[in-house]
Amino acid sequence: MTNEYSIWLLPSTADTARLHNSIALLSSHLDGPVFAPHVTIQGDISTELAPLSHLLERLAACQAPLRWRVDGVESSEHFFRCLYLRLSLTPAFGLMQQATQAITRTATGLSPFPHLSLAYGEPHPHIAGLLGPLAEQFEGQELVFDQLAVCRSSKNVPIEQWCILESHSLSPAA
Repeated sequence: MTNEYSIWLLPSTADTARLHNSIALLSSHLDGPVFAPHVTIQGDISTELAPLSHLLERLAACQAPLRWRVDGVESSEHFFRCLYLRLSLTPAFGLMQQATQAITRTATGLSPFPHLSLAYGEPHPHIAGLLGPLAEQFEGQELVFDQLAVCRSSKNVPIEQWCILESHSLSPAA
């Protein structure tokens, strides 16, 4: 089996619209791909879909929606972290990663820290000039994540073929 799944946290409807607009604008400016806004818990997963689906149900039932403060806007040379929002580290993120790793039995694909990418791609000369305006727009803002999803997405799946296979609402009562 190839590595073709990811576990994502999805932003609320209101935050999705705003983030998607930024991603689309940046992708046209930087000539990169458009993708759904998300926070990756673990990517490049080669586990069967059924255990991932069961995991999502369990995690969603015991996790309240997450309110994440944007700590900064950063860039890196990593293709999938070309330009991103760095989010505050929370215990819930670590617990979700531990639960996912228990099913996948690997640390491969675990996100190194909570972040939401705004652009994918190789280093670009225009990125430095975008950091300040994006920081003004996002830094200190709070984003709400209220869905957990299993997606067909990985470094082995072309970005234009990425899709959400299943999602579960996080439990407000948790």
